[in-house]
Amino acid sequence: MTNRGGVKDKIERLVEQNFRFDPCYLPAMLKLSTELKGEKSGRLDGILDDTLSQFSISHEDFERYIDEHRGELEQEARKLNL
Repeated sequence: MTNRGGVKDKIERLVEQNFRFDPCYLPAMLKLSTELKGEKSGRLDGILDDTLSQFSISHEDFERYIDEHRGELEQEARKLNL
């Protein structure tokens, strides 16, 4: 069982300290933090699909965003230990 309260607190700190008005930022952080842990989640894929759809972001644009910002995003994910 995971510590959901801990993850929630980390995400809240992330938003407070590093908030960006960029609809790709938080979904990318979630995706990369999951990848860094070596996990794969169908549930996360559904959340990402819904989020991208709500913001009218194509999967190609999302992947391009990740490719362009991967180093920074991975560094932030490691620092927050998401």
